[in-house]
Amino acid sequence: MTDDERLRRTLVGRDVGVVGALLVLPFAATWVSPRFASPLALPGYLVYTVGSAVGNALLPNYALWVYWAPFLLASYAVSVLVAGAGRVTVARLRDDG
Repeated sequence: MTDDERLRRTLVGRDVGVVGALLVLPFAATWVSPRFASPLALPGYLVYTVGSAVGNALLPNYALWVYWAPFLLASYAVSVLVAGAGRVTVARLRDDG
């Protein structure tokens, strides 16, 4: 695997998409209707709450819906980190086994 392929897989691989979907979709479903609330939305709530607290401290005049863009960017960053950590862990387990 070349360095370009490895970088592409690290930034936009399937595992990044799966982790991102696990962060965003349960949280977004709760916004659509409260009856879709699920414990699966907790990581998304955590990212959104921290982002909203920081955003409200920096720009207090904006409505909470404005923080969706930073939420999606933060979710992407968390997805890349978690997927990368998972990939490294799997590679180490293969090498040890």
